[in-house]
Amino acid sequence: MRSLVLLCLTTFIQACASLNSVSVTPIPANRANEVSAQSQRWIIFGFNFDNDYADQVAKDVGRKCPDGKVTGILTKDETYMYFLAFVMKRQVVATGYCLKAGAVASTAATKKSRRVNSVDEAVEEDGVQ
Repeated sequence: MRSLVLLCLTTFIQACASLNSVSVTPIPANRANEVSAQSQRWIIFGFNFDNDYADQVAKDVGRKCPDGKVTGILTKDETYMYFLAFVMKRQVVATGYCLKAGAVASTAATKKSRRVNSVDEAVEEDGVQ
């Protein structure tokens, strides 16, 4: 009897986690001000009627950087399954770096942008023979 209870208990407390997708934007040189936000939703029996919780993450990250631009954003979409996958938790996490308006302008001003038309032209520009 005790082993049956133990078997049932271990079956129901099992959990599984999976990472569904990850995306990264270019990471800036100035990584002093990190901002992060997350949102989650509990789902019973796989019935999820909307994904509004994911939209909230973008708004939260933007609110944490009101005077600048968020760059170097890492987003993760995670799923946690509990109780034989009858109960799931979907979680979206976004982390990035807030560049203040002055830092964004100075970074853009220091970059030289020039169109390279061929590989040979790019090699000449780098000074490689």
